[in-house]
Amino acid sequence: MSRNALPFLLSLIFAKMFLLGACDSGDGTPAADSAACAEGARGCAGTRTAVCRDGIFLPFADCAADGWICEEGRCTAAGSETPAQAEYRTRLDDLRYGNALTPVELDRFGGWINAPESLGEPRPGDYFRVAKLGGAWWFITPDGHPFVSKGVTDVNWLGATLSEGPYHDIIVEKYGTEEVWAEASQARLLNWNFNTVGPWSSHSMSLRMPHAAIILDSAGHAPRYPNTVVTDYWSAGFAEHAVTTAQQRAAPFVEDDNLIGYFLDNELVWSEDHFATNKTLLQLYDEFPAGAPGRAEALRFVRQSAGSLETFNATWRTNISDWSQLGSLPSSAFRPWTRAAREVTEEFLAAAFHRYATIAVAGLRSVDPHHLILGCRFHTYEQNAGDTLIRLAAEYFDVISLAYYEERPPVPEIDGIWAEVDKPFLIEEWSFKAMDSGLLNIQIYAPLVATQKDRALAYDRYVETFLSRPYAVGYHWYKWFDNPWRGISDIFSGDNLGLMNPRDEPYEPFATFVREVNRPVESWHARGGSIAD
Repeated sequence: MSRNALPFLLSLIFAKMFLLGACDSGDGTPAADSAACAEGARGCAGTRTAVCRDGIFLPFADCAADGWICEEGRCTAAGSETPAQAEYRTRLDDLRYGNALTPVELDRFGGWINAPESLGEPRPGDYFRVAKLGGAWWFITPDGHPFVSKGVTDVNWLGATLSEGPYHDIIVEKYGTEEVWAEASQARLLNWNFNTVGPWSSHSMSLRMPHAAIILDSAGHAPRYPNTVVTDYWSAGFAEHAVTTAQQRAAPFVEDDNLIGYFLDNELVWSEDHFATNKTLLQLYDEFPAGAPGRAEALRFVRQSAGSLETFNATWRTNISDWSQLGSLPSSAFRPWTRAAREVTEEFLAAAFHRYATIAVAGLRSVDPHHLILGCRFHTYEQNAGDTLIRLAAEYFDVISLAYYEERPPVPEIDGIWAEVDKPFLIEEWSFKAMDSGLLNIQIYAPLVATQKDRALAYDRYVETFLSRPYAVGYHWYKWFDNPWRGISDIFSGDNLGLMNPRDEPYEPFATFVREVNRPVESWHARGGSIAD
């Protein structure tokens, strides 16, 4: 029996009892017609909404639990409400109805067993993979079923700060042991219709369910020169580290069928669009110490690209009279003010990316030849270099991953390059914060909305917009707990990023709404395969 079958059987038993005699709404009127009903018809069972399936009315949601009443098969307001409250109620009601009308059956990984026939017959394998079915990209579980990765980051036994201290003490006091906590956390994730744990989660969670928790840091933790924010991809230290980190971090998971895939890195600097710098990669490489292999390569590259001193000076608006002066130019001289300079800047970025990806992928593949490479987690869809980076990533990675903390997902950006890049995309970090959480919400740059209901509606719009596209294969919400206020020493801390507050208490009604949004995602995505490329 699949993990979703038991709730359905219980609801069916309840429905039969309802038809046999529990049809009274409480005021002497029938809750729903006990005769055979029309498929999909709505009704009321007291305060509960009901849907007709296979000639039987099945109750599925209690309007009274939200302070509403059931009328004509819908939850309606018992009093006045704002337009936002009405939108929340109507959307939640429609989501619940659709979910009750269309049952889902999942395999042991969360793959879609009763997927449409148009997606083909299941083809089991040893590990997760990606495939294009019905015109859309999907993860495929080891059992052979289509899978959308619906994940959460930071599902961690240590609590909100990922460290020993008062927030970990809260978790220990509540659960006692990590095993008990992990079991409860898995149940919570599944109840909210999540199927994946993301980075910064406890290993105890990776043992229980699909995960994309491993960031190799092939470059992020490689040796760097002092006071620099990028790795020298031409250095021997980087090449050695790429192999060493794969041996240390990937080797334990080579035969893990819960592992969806590896992230090579997290939010590396590729251009001046990055939050860590306002300089291009070429400028940053020019600032490496004299004798650094990467600096020598950067200077060789710009000289070769120019061909002549005249062209070089015109490109960079400089006035050197001899190539021996090239190494003495400050990094500010390589600001791309001209179109030609921008082209050279992006060409050098491409050369560095090729070097990075070739070495990082080879390091991982020397240890694990099977599992997916989920990309290097771009920090956003960059304004200047975004299209260039996506084209480059498509050459090396099975899935292209990026964070995107905006009110809407990067659909216009990806749509614009989709004709060139036929690859699956994963949003590996995104979030919304609400002002009614009581936190300051000023440190992390996720969009800020007024209430948890507004947060729920924003979540809904983001997920449906993204998963309705043929290239979308998943989204990982940032994060499990809020970033808590850390006291007077960090007075501006505290961000409402979590599904729960640091006391392990879910945000309602946000969490309830998230559960209903996550449920029909596979159906939304199956329809996305019909969108013209």
